Amino acid sequence: MDSRPIRRPVVVLAVTSGLALIACGVGIQRDLSAIPPGQVGFDDMCNLQGYFDALEARTARPPVQVSAVELENDAKRPVRGGKALIAFSGEFQLRHLRRVLNENWKRLPEPVASARKIELEVYWAEKAGVRRVVTERDAEMIIDRQSFFLPYHVCLSELLFGEPLYRQRREMLGLPLPMPPLQIPDAGAGATDGGHSVAGR
Repeated sequence: MDSRPIRRPVVVLAVTSGLALIACGVGIQRDLSAIPPGQVGFDDMCNLQGYFDALEARTARPPVQVSAVELENDAKRPVRGGKALIAFSGEFQLRHLRRVLNENWKRLPEPVASARKIELEVYWAEKAGVRRVVTERDAEMIIDRQSFFLPYHVCLSELLFGEPLYRQRREMLGLPLPMPPLQIPDAGAGATDGGHSVAGR
C-alpha cells in the first residue's frame, strides 16, 4: 500500500482560501479609468467642487499632512515624486472622504463608517506643477493602526491633490464661493485651540 500522504485536498483548500481572501478585498465600484483625468475634474465627476470651495473660503479646515517624503529623479529625467500620509478627521473632512470612498470603491472595511480619523498614504508624481496619485500602486488606508489597501481611482487623486484644478474650474465657470459664517464675538474672543491644519498639497 502506498504510504505517501495525500496532498491534493490541502492544495485545493489553500487555493480556495486565497480566492476567498481576494474576493473580500476592496474593489473598484465606479470605473472612470477610460475617461481622461482632466475631463473627470472639469466635469466634476467626483463631486468635489463644493469641498474645495469650502476650503478656499476658509469655512472648513483641510486634512492634515502627517508626513511626507519627496524624491527627485536624475537630471536627465527630472520628475518629482514622493509619498505622503494625510489624515482626515472632524465631521466635514470625514463626510466628504466617506462619500468619495462609498461612491467609488466596494467592499470597504466596516471601520470606515465609524472611524474618528482615517489616514491615507499615497505615492505621487508631479507633472507640469500638478501632483497626482500614481496609478501603478495601491493607496494605503489606515484606521486605528489597521491597514487596508485601496486600488487606484482617479477620485482619490482629485480629493488629495485637486485643489488648484478645482480653483481654476471655479474661476473658468464663474462659480461663487460659499459665504463664510457670521462671526459673533463672545467673552472668550482671542482664545485659540492652538491647533494647526496643513493642506496635504
